[in-house]
Amino acid sequence: MIGLSTSWQSAKIDSGKELLDRILNLGVEAIELDYRVTIPMFREMLPILKKKLLSVLSIHNFFPLPENFSRSQASGDLLLLSSTDKEEREKAIKYTIKTIRLAFELEVKAVVLHLGRVEMETDPDKFFDYYDQKKIDSLEAKKFLAEQKHSKGLNRQKYLDSVLFSLDKLNKEADKRGVLLGMENRYYFHEIPDETELGIIFQQFAGSNIRYWHDVGHAGVQENLGILSHQELLKRYQNHLAGIHLHDLNGYEDHFAPGTGELNYELIKDAINPETIKIMELHSKVSQNEVKDGLAFLKNCGIS
Repeated sequence: MIGLSTSWQSAKIDSGKELLDRILNLGVEAIELDYRVTIPMFREMLPILKKKLLSVLSIHNFFPLPENFSRSQASGDLLLLSSTDKEEREKAIKYTIKTIRLAFELEVKAVVLHLGRVEMETDPDKFFDYYDQKKIDSLEAKKFLAEQKHSKGLNRQKYLDSVLFSLDKLNKEADKRGVLLGMENRYYFHEIPDETELGIIFQQFAGSNIRYWHDVGHAGVQENLGILSHQELLKRYQNHLAGIHLHDLNGYEDHFAPGTGELNYELIKDAINPETIKIMELHSKVSQNEVKDGLAFLKNCGIS
């Protein structure tokens, strides 16, 4: 079963009922609840969810959007689990625990997490400039990437320590509730987790409820920018995979409907097993027909 993230329209629709009705009209049977949904919107959704008209496969932290935050602030990075500021980190843990408990109440299998970032000198636009100038394989671009890797390595530890501290608390709650925590690979180089950080986390939390959540667009973008191999990332952490965000990309822009971009879905299909949670996570500009075509494309690829 392929679900559709409510992120497709949650920033544009104020009514939770209208949002779910629009998804139901597509013939979609399952969803991921995303962090743009407010508390009033969620209250409107509950009668529909309780009737089991849609299966909730996953919830993207932080859900629903915590009180005292505006919808313009809604983000998986609203509060950072990597923060070295104790107050911010404790708030991030508190609201994530609320999301985990809600997942338990709704009988949802997994919560998707953004882990935060390493604060370092970085210039993401420089990666994009090298790509636009077709210089991503140049010595200059490779030197820049090496400098970025060195800087991240020098600055990583205290932010990774905060992540490990946060995950220890969250894993205890997730284990108690029988909920999986899916650590999502991120878009920007300086964000956590990268391949190295995933390895450290899985070593420390072996046998736990902490899993990997693969975003195909983020990995595809980082491959196009010369940062990593999409195939090697998937292969390395395939056995830890809880779920996957499915969409498409062109260059360094993603969240298009599957089948409308340059992603190799044969590569992706081989990493998915029957238990993998599959969620289409699409930009709000994607039309209803494109959503339907994306679902058909995935099924034709053998992903369903």
